[in-house]
Amino acid sequence: MRPAWSRIALHGVFIGAIAAFLVLLLLYPFLPGAYDSLAMPLSMMVQIFGGVGILVVITAIPWLIYEVWNKRKRKSHYFAIVSMGTSTIVALAVSLAAAAQFGLSLGVLSFTLWIVALMRWARRMTLLKTAETRRFNPAPVYLVLLPLIALAGQILLAAPLTTSSRDHAIANAAELVRDIERHRAEFGSYPESLLAVWPDYLPAVTGIEKYNYAKSGESYNVSFEQPRFFFDIFGTREFVMYNPRDEQLMPSHASWILIWPAERIRTTQGWYASGDTGTPHWKYFRFD
Repeated sequence: MRPAWSRIALHGVFIGAIAAFLVLLLLYPFLPGAYDSLAMPLSMMVQIFGGVGILVVITAIPWLIYEVWNKRKRKSHYFAIVSMGTSTIVALAVSLAAAAQFGLSLGVLSFTLWIVALMRWARRMTLLKTAETRRFNPAPVYLVLLPLIALAGQILLAAPLTTSSRDHAIANAAELVRDIERHRAEFGSYPESLLAVWPDYLPAVTGIEKYNYAKSGESYNVSFEQPRFFFDIFGTREFVMYNPRDEQLMPSHASWILIWPAERIRTTQGWYASGDTGTPHWKYFRFD
């Protein structure tokens, strides 16, 4: 039995809505707005879903072909069992990454939600196995399209979104830099610290929490951590730093500052790559 056009349209709307939601989560940490501590965890989970989800796509394509071309569909539940297994592997990968990057509780919560969804899916598959009349099952359509959309989104948008969010945070730091220089002009030196309850100067990028200020000799550094896509230079963390004398100092470990002489810290900071951002006195540093 071929699916009715109304059912096709309904599932098309559902797929479009879910895909739009996934893309929004994917982009969220890179968009202008107030800082949201969940932005990066949720985006990263969607990114891993898109990358590791290729495993689900590979197993769902044969199921989709079977649903389209086989009228009796007596073996649909076998394809469903295989897809349930691969989907569980992907869910486990997403949950483990969430636990490792952002805390055990998030990883446990995400995998628990998957177990609940899996139990509902299993009950539907039991009904599918015993049903006398078998209609087209749209599940493989979801399993093929959604991971591909999540993967395509990060492949196409990683570079422009990273650059635009970095440039936005740099532009918003102009007021902070101006007020630091004004303090020096009025009081003869740069402030020792900007540690305070309310930071006042904000990056206004959803995935960037704050600017960090550190006095460095007769100069100073202003920095922030740039959100990155998980599979874009895998495992890399990027910090963006301003120094009016281009004497940026960004060591990997706080302990190095305490136990090493200043010259060694300057020559052995721990980053594997650095470069200009395109804005004067701002540079990026990448750590693995």
